[in-house]
Amino acid sequence: MTQTVVEAGVRTPHEQALDRLYQRMGELHSLPTNAQRILMLAEDEDSQVDDLYEVIRSDPILAMRVLRRVNSAYYGLKNKIADLSQAIGLLGFREIRNMALTVYVGRLIREGGDYRNFTRAALWSHSVAVAATSNMIANVCGGVSGAEAYIAGLLHDVGLILIDQQLHRHFCSVLDRLQQSTPTHEIEREFLTFDHAELGAYVTRQWSFPECVGDAIRYHHTPQDYQGENASLVYVVAMANFLCSRAGWTSLGVQNVASPADKVYEGLGLDESRMKAILTELPKTLEKKTHISSLN
Repeated sequence: MTQTVVEAGVRTPHEQALDRLYQRMGELHSLPTNAQRILMLAEDEDSQVDDLYEVIRSDPILAMRVLRRVNSAYYGLKNKIADLSQAIGLLGFREIRNMALTVYVGRLIREGGDYRNFTRAALWSHSVAVAATSNMIANVCGGVSGAEAYIAGLLHDVGLILIDQQLHRHFCSVLDRLQQSTPTHEIEREFLTFDHAELGAYVTRQWSFPECVGDAIRYHHTPQDYQGENASLVYVVAMANFLCSRAGWTSLGVQNVASPADKVYEGLGLDESRMKAILTELPKTLEKKTHISSLN
């Protein structure tokens, strides 16, 4: 059985702390109604384009993003698309789902809040970079859906976003202690009794995301400890997080993400050829990320 933050039986101190924090989150208890609806439609095999159209047209910003995406150079369409239904049909439900999550989760990050080397803008850029890189690694290595990898990568640091907003004083204490030799999640446990990976997994399960996404979030700093059936996705996000941080796309302004254990490289089948392909593709992936994050 996969280990989760919420388990039957005795609650540990950090699980109790997660419960209390979640109850304080107010409007963050769940994703916006539109986001929840899009998630449901994307997973329903009986959904039609018209169903998704009805949801997206009620959010002008998201509708504009969909049209911008389908008309971007990436798709290389001969004629520009102005019909939202046609754009949805061309992009597909999973692409729309990922775009919607990027937009809605991006809205959780308020302006300001900079402290020391940390900026909220950089945290969001890191999140989108890891999402894009997770998708790329999944495509190179196989064994896991690129669409699921994107979501898990996008949300892997959602716990940091919430700690910043809900426990800002403690968050600043963590930032005061940051150093390259100590992983962030170890410092967080000193102040909070839990870390951002545990909180992120807890919250996404409350939001009814798939278990595989919660597992990838929970273990993105400790993939070697994972024992469940979603190891491929866990390893993909952990590797993407490391590569983005090493390339300078850090979450908190400090490069303190350790290289994943040999178990991760072996689990992904990262031989010299695949690793070369990933490192060759990484700069192009991060360049594309700039366009994606600008959609917010």
